[in-house]
Amino acid sequence: MKSVGIMLREVREKKKLTLLDVEKGTRIRCKFLEAIEADDYTKIPSSAYAKGFVKNYSEYLGLDSRTILAFFRRQSEDVTRTSLLPKKTIDDRKNSFWQLTPGKFVGLIFGGLFFLFMVYFGIQYLNLQKSPVIDIEKPTPEQIVEEKKIEVLGKTNPDATVTVNGVNVLVRSDGRFYDQVSLEPGVNTITIIATSRFGKSTTVVRKVGLKQ
Repeated sequence: MKSVGIMLREVREKKKLTLLDVEKGTRIRCKFLEAIEADDYTKIPSSAYAKGFVKNYSEYLGLDSRTILAFFRRQSEDVTRTSLLPKKTIDDRKNSFWQLTPGKFVGLIFGGLFFLFMVYFGIQYLNLQKSPVIDIEKPTPEQIVEEKKIEVLGKTNPDATVTVNGVNVLVRSDGRFYDQVSLEPGVNTITIIATSRFGKSTTVVRKVGLKQ
């Protein structure tokens, strides 16, 4: 079965009319006439316009517009729904992807929470992989004393273990630790080592001189 566009074109050509002739007689722009003859109604603003153009075009050619419109309606059933929608509606559908819907809002909330959790987890993991910090208050570097014992006082991570010259010392819940070291005449080396639960360690060495 011939399409509406083919029927209109064949009649126009038999009458030796150009599209410009039809445009002047119907005031339908050439680009719309070409679209009708090509059965491409996506180039026409809406289905109502398409129907009106087909009616006027067929009447201009001396055809029964009711018959032509019946063919047009039957042919339109095979045309996709979007092909006869206004172009603005098609553009709106494309842009609807960016519109915020309740489903997208919930997805964004969960996505944001998951992202924050991953950032927090990453920060905690990096912190656990770091060596513990040691802040030694006593003794000071290159300290010279007259007493045979010296206090070792400092602070580290609360979950770290501390040794002073290889001997474990108690670390309080706030990370502070305390010990005493016996000195020998001359230069004494005091080695403080803090070790995290993951085996990362930090070492601080103090040289202390005991006056003879």
